[in-house]
Amino acid sequence: MRDHMRYRTWTERRLPQPLLVGGLVSAVVGGSVLMGLRLGNGLTVQAVLPLGVILGILGLLFVTKYAQTLVLALPLTALFLPTLQIPTGTESPLPLSLLLTCVLSGLWIAAVCVRGGSLSPSPLNLPILVFCAICVLSLGWGIVWRDPVLIKAPKFIVTQSGALITILMSLVAPLIIGNFVTSERQLRFIFGAFIVGGSLMTLTQLLGITQTVLNDRGLWSLWTATPLFGLLIVQPGIRWFWRLVLGGVLLLHLYLVMVVNADWLSGWFPSVVALAALVFIRSPKLFFAMLPFAGLLLVISMGFFATVAQDNINDGSLERLIIWEQNWRVVQDHWLLGTGPAGYAIYYMSYFPQEARSTHNNYLDVVAQFGFVGLGCWFWLAWTAVQEGWRLSRRLPSGFRRTLALTATAGWLGGCVAMFFGDWLLPFAYNQGIAGYKYTVYTWIFLGMLIVLRRLADQDGQLQPTTNG
Repeated sequence: MRDHMRYRTWTERRLPQPLLVGGLVSAVVGGSVLMGLRLGNGLTVQAVLPLGVILGILGLLFVTKYAQTLVLALPLTALFLPTLQIPTGTESPLPLSLLLTCVLSGLWIAAVCVRGGSLSPSPLNLPILVFCAICVLSLGWGIVWRDPVLIKAPKFIVTQSGALITILMSLVAPLIIGNFVTSERQLRFIFGAFIVGGSLMTLTQLLGITQTVLNDRGLWSLWTATPLFGLLIVQPGIRWFWRLVLGGVLLLHLYLVMVVNADWLSGWFPSVVALAALVFIRSPKLFFAMLPFAGLLLVISMGFFATVAQDNINDGSLERLIIWEQNWRVVQDHWLLGTGPAGYAIYYMSYFPQEARSTHNNYLDVVAQFGFVGLGCWFWLAWTAVQEGWRLSRRLPSGFRRTLALTATAGWLGGCVAMFFGDWLLPFAYNQGIAGYKYTVYTWIFLGMLIVLRRLADQDGQLQPTTNG
């Protein structure tokens, strides 16, 4: 049996007790002295600053001690607290889920620098970190090679910095999940949060209930349908009553997104792709056996698809071809590392002020912002995630962990399809803004759970050469 201590995360390593007590006492005493001196001089504002330092240290100690529990707040803040946001002085407030990710990542990096440590073992680590490096490099590259005739926008660097941080936190989110979540119980909690949240979103929309508590935006449909379907066809030991409940909620959800909201193609087509992928990964034989029935259903539904296509054309979907051609006119002069985070917006505002719209295609966004180098790295990350999910899905024994691996892999494939239709995995500053992180992070949370599954399987010696099915 492998040594479990080899995979111990930094959150399981406690600072020496004398160091904790000594640091806390020093902070309190030093802060009190500074406050007394400031108050004696009548400088009340400066007097509060030492208090803020003390509270910050106390908060840091609290977060360090309870980081493994605090990470569970990330999916909760994204799913259930979309309106809790911090004003930034701009039109894009800071969502609580993004702030939490920043805090956890900063704490994690600081702890690694002080005490050392390593990432949880996963083939996803390298492409994520390389893509992060490309994103940072592209910011400087885009500024250095920016066309000199562009409009002067001194505050544009602020927009670009916010866009960069949002993208980096998206990429760091799976690493946070992968290194903070340490047990199957935590994985079940996160998975269950998406089941409960998605089901409530479905019911409130069907019943026409106006609410501001649930975050039913972005790829919420994908991450509602896929977990429900995964439990339904993969998870063993579920009683028939609960299977009927799951099946009923799934049918209601598909009715909502495919019939009631049929015009929103990117709202339901990625989910269909994910469900098909889940069946294929679960059993290729079953997938090919179902193809004739799927083909028959497709023929019967041709009228429906023709109506959806025509409605999208009437809504101006073909205008995206013009937008894409416009995007290429910018990319061809900045093809190596792109224009930087949100960088192509300033070109649009200067050269195409009447058509200054985003690409509505996340792949073109990646090319325009990070060049073909960034796009190549993105495909590397996407393919590595599919490979890792496939391996775990085929080698984990039957049970919750295999269900989660199937769900995360199929959902990731659906998310990659959604990128083409204009739903973002990497939020764009002039569409969702940094506030969009609270729903784009859904996909990254599930990707992070693949990292956790790898570590738990290695710890338990659970990976098998092959699986049944």
